[in-house]
Order: sequence, then structure tokens, then C-alpha cells
Amino acid sequence: MLNSGDILDGKYEVIRTLGKGGMGVVYLCKNIILGNLWAIKEVIQDKKNIDILTEANILKNLNHPGIRKIVDTFYANNNLYMVQDYVDGQTLKEYVKENGIIQIEKICRIVSDLCDIIGYLHNQNPVIIYRDIKPSNIMIMKSGKVVLIDFGISKVYKNDMPQDIDMICAGSNGYAAPEQYGSGKCCMQTDIYGIGMLIYFMVKGRTPYTGIEPLLDENYGPEINNKLKRTIQKCVKIDINERYALVEDLKEAISKILPKNEKVKLEILNDSNISKSVITKKINIKIMNRSMYDRSIKIFFCFTFAIIASIYILYGNKKESTISNTADAKEIVSPIVGSSSIEQNSIKEFIKKPTRRIRVVPTKGISSSIAQ
Repeated sequence: MLNSGDILDGKYEVIRTLGKGGMGVVYLCKNIILGNLWAIKEVIQDKKNIDILTEANILKNLNHPGIRKIVDTFYANNNLYMVQDYVDGQTLKEYVKENGIIQIEKICRIVSDLCDIIGYLHNQNPVIIYRDIKPSNIMIMKSGKVVLIDFGISKVYKNDMPQDIDMICAGSNGYAAPEQYGSGKCCMQTDIYGIGMLIYFMVKGRTPYTGIEPLLDENYGPEINNKLKRTIQKCVKIDINERYALVEDLKEAISKILPKNEKVKLEILNDSNISKSVITKKINIKIMNRSMYDRSIKIFFCFTFAIIASIYILYGNKKESTISNTADAKEIVSPIVGSSSIEQNSIKEFIKKPTRRIRVVPTKGISSSIAQ
């Protein structure tokens, strides 16, 4: 066990202990030359650690924002030390202890991020199975993004590996799948089981007592979202074939639980590891664009209705004007023609006939010629 002020490899000063696990201790260290901070994991060599280089060999070839990179390895004090990126945040276990049960929107965001990380591991060739999903191995950064730590019992699986390769028990009680207790070979669904138990932890605020607990409806309160409950139960099925086949399937199921606006946030948060202010701005813009689209549709229909109404009113006024003019003409003619039916009929015929223009010819020249 190292103390504050100890120097490793001639350049890393130990500041404090970040965490302890079954595979070693992690320290926050400062590079005394450059002044930057690193998380250095001390892997203790004992009989249980069959291959202490497993984690280092796995991590050195990975490149994902949700996985800490290894920048250096060295031996000291008969132990292996791995220098990794320092993540400024707290574990999910610490977060729940401090804040209590997590709201469903945040649960979905955490699970979605975790599915991306695990999916990245499962898509490696050969496949990497993490095998130790639990609250203390999930880091929540200040930006809200998720980082997966401690690959101590992760394993690379090749298709030609013998079936009895996992007869050694590996995992954490309450989160390890049945096949991790020596009953079968671990697979991608092993990690899906762990995610299901992790969701249950976030919903209940505690580790499940047994693997059967999340499968029973009576262990969920009425406030638990039914879709989320069914998702958990599908993840933790005892039969591997009854679980989600891929983490992508689990992520899709989680996305269907979110409200509309939260889906927008999730899409943006999954784009990249960007600052909080930029995320907020993008979310507001995207939601505003959708609102503007809806408003534009409403305006279009209102404008169309107004045009139709205007045409109808104008057409109606024109018709009324024609009828009014005809009535006025009748009123003007009536006093002139008197009561004679013949004259009235003549006037009616006159009104019906089209108006003829009469050209007036000057009479001055004609009068002069007659006078001569």
C-alpha cells in the first residue's frame, strides 16, 4: 500500500487513493515533471491473478471515449503499475449513495452510454467480454458522460476456445450472471445480464439480494415504469437465449422508454463528448427547430383557410352587388313607366338587352350646307 508523497518510476507522485478492488489499488498521481494528473493502478501479483498483463494487453489496443487509455506501464515493488487517463467524477455507487434513487431519464442516459461502450468491446475481433459490470466500475463524469473502469477480469474470447475455459469463478456477487459461477461459458449476454442488474440497482438504490429478485414483479414499486421493469427482467433471464441478443437491442429498448424531448437529448449526448454548454445549446436548437416546424404547419393551414374564406366573402359580395344593382335599376325605371303593363314589359326587355353606344356627330357643318 502506497502513501501520499511516495514517488513511482522517478516521476509520479502519489496524491491519494482513488479506489480499491479485488485486482489492485488505484492512486491519483501527479507527474512531477509535467504537472498533469494520472490514475495509476497497482496490480498486485498473487496466485489469483493468472495473467496480470491481461488488462494492459486489452486496453492498449482500445480507443473509445468511454474507456480510459493506458499511456505507460512499469514494474516497481514487485508489482505491475498501469498509468491511465484520470477521470474527474464519481462512481455510480458513490453517486447513488449521495443522490439517492436516480430518475428514469438519467437511468436511460447512463444505460445508453454504457451500451455504446460494451457494444464497442463486443464488436472487437476477437470479442472482448467485460464480465464485471457493477456500480463501482462505472464512472460518471462531471459532464454526465459514462466511463467504464477496471478491466481486471475482462477476457478476450476466440471461437476456438474450449467450453470449460470459465470454470474459475469471476465476477461480483449480485451482478455476475449464473454462467460466471462455473456453469458455462461467458458470452455477450453475460454483460447484458450485468447491465440489467445495474439498472435494478439504480431503480432500487441497492444491490439485489439474489439473481431471482429482479425477475419478480412484487419487488418493484408502483412508481416503477413498466417498460423499464420488463427491460430489466429480459436482461436478467437465467436462460441466456431469453436475454437480449445484442447490447444494441437493449439500447433500442431503452430509447423507447424515454419521452420525446429526452430522446432528442440522448441523440445529441451520444454524438460526442462535448461540453455541457454546447450540449444545452444543441438541445435547445433542436427542440426549437421542431417547435418552429410545428408552428409553420399551423400557420400554413391558417393562411390557407384565410385565403379560402376571403375568396368566398368576395364572391358573395359580388353576387349581392349584382342583385342590388338590378333592384336599383328597377326602382329608377318604375316611376317613369307608370302602371302600364306594356311599358313595364318594354322596360324589362330594355334592361335585359346589352347597352349600345351612340356616337354623337357634330351638326355645325351640316347646318351650314343646308343654309347655302
